[in-house]
Amino acid sequence: MKRKLGGKPAKPDRNDAALQRYKLQQVTRESGGSVHEEFAAEAGIYPPSGAPVSVRERTEDRAVRTTSEGQAPERSGAAYRWLGLTAIVLAVLSLFAFPALLGSTAAVLGLFAYSVGQRALGGWALAIGLISLAGYFILVPLYA
Repeated sequence: MKRKLGGKPAKPDRNDAALQRYKLQQVTRESGGSVHEEFAAEAGIYPPSGAPVSVRERTEDRAVRTTSEGQAPERSGAAYRWLGLTAIVLAVLSLFAFPALLGSTAAVLGLFAYSVGQRALGGWALAIGLISLAGYFILVPLYA
């Protein structure tokens, strides 16, 4: 409704009320729901029933769909599994040969693997690499 400067709002006429009712019906028909809901956030994806869903339901549904289809979310670090496995292999090899070089490399790669989401592999590689490195620095002076 229009408002005059410094005055009270104008009383709606009969035509103005009919126009407002028509606009309300049109928005309700286009949005598929109540006029008092935010339509822009719900306009993206509709379920098969055709009714709009809230943003939270849509993101939860999308997360369920990606895991049910077998695709791992990017944030889990599944793409970096090779980093954790490489760190474990280097850590085990450092127990037998070149502990200073392979142990420190395994510890650094284990830390990186731990930080990108491969917690178990990264933690084990870090621990074994540090144990190998500590053993090297303790045992080398005994042989000299």
